[in-house]
Amino acid sequence: MKRIIEKNPVLIFAIPLIIFFLIGCGLLYLAVLKSEGVPFYGWILIGAFILIPIFLIYGFVFGFSQSEAMESTRNELIFNPDGIIFQMNLFDCSCFIKWNSIDTIIYSDSRNEDYAQYIIFVNELPVCTQKEQRWWLNRLFPYKQKHSKIRIKSDAINFQALPDLVEQYLRSQVDFEFKDSRKGTLIGSKTFTAGNRHTTIEKWKPASHYEPFEMIYDKYGRTVQDISKRDGAI
Repeated sequence: MKRIIEKNPVLIFAIPLIIFFLIGCGLLYLAVLKSEGVPFYGWILIGAFILIPIFLIYGFVFGFSQSEAMESTRNELIFNPDGIIFQMNLFDCSCFIKWNSIDTIIYSDSRNEDYAQYIIFVNELPVCTQKEQRWWLNRLFPYKQKHSKIRIKSDAINFQALPDLVEQYLRSQVDFEFKDSRKGTLIGSKTFTAGNRHTTIEKWKPASHYEPFEMIYDKYGRTVQDISKRDGAI
């Protein structure tokens, strides 16, 4: 369930609204059965239970506030000489990953996903701190990092800064360049003009030589294949 919410952050807003909508539908059904006994303010309350969730769900998922909701739930990486602070706004939580606890950092660019990610293996679990002012679901189900494999998606703020800081703080040469494997060869482009605005649409052939995993750092000089043999599927 947690992984589904991580892939679709808007669900954390939509699920409680759907629950309220279903309650409203149940109240409406009961009110119709006994309509003569329902006061005027009762119909207003039932209408609010149904219409407000519909309006807000539409706003979060399809309309006016989707970009704002997604922006407010973006994760963020903050770096300092001691380690990495991984802020997970969706869960009202931040986890501190010490530099000296990191064994391996692998970059994953799967064509089956809409995002790339870092896969970080640690020998000591990060210390996770909950915000004092948390959403009620996060109070009931606080985030806990239980595994030594940490995944950080490419939509996190400061995502691309990590390789340079690995060189700085872990004193390790990083031979890595960000690239999109889906953009191998440009096979066509069209430019559309509307007033003073120009929009270019490009069509790319995916790169023929494609490696879904690239090693950024390993404390013991191992390769991606070595890690895969040891831990199975990365």
